Amino acid sequence: MLPGNLHKFFWEHPVDTLDEDRHKGFVIERLLEHGDDEAVRWIFRRYERADILEVVRSSRRLSRKTANFWKNYFRLREEDVLCLRESSPQHSLHSWID
Repeated sequence: MLPGNLHKFFWEHPVDTLDEDRHKGFVIERLLEHGDDEAVRWIFRRYERADILEVVRSSRRLSRKTANFWKNYFRLREEDVLCLRESSPQHSLHSWID
């Protein structure tokens, strides 16, 4: 069960159903994105560095700002962070007119 001071970051979930081991990817991701200093310190005490890195590398839900911060913190390359990779090129909606 998550510590009481972290419940506020899981506003749409009943926290008694969150298991910090079984849902570790979700917990790490949510706290990296929305957590305060105390929450981030808890992540680093509770989880292995490799688990945190895996979330930073593979998350599709981190904002670009958050992903960029953690990319720099862990000294990763931009192409190593999934949500910072270039998305597929946007084609003009009116290309059929051309």
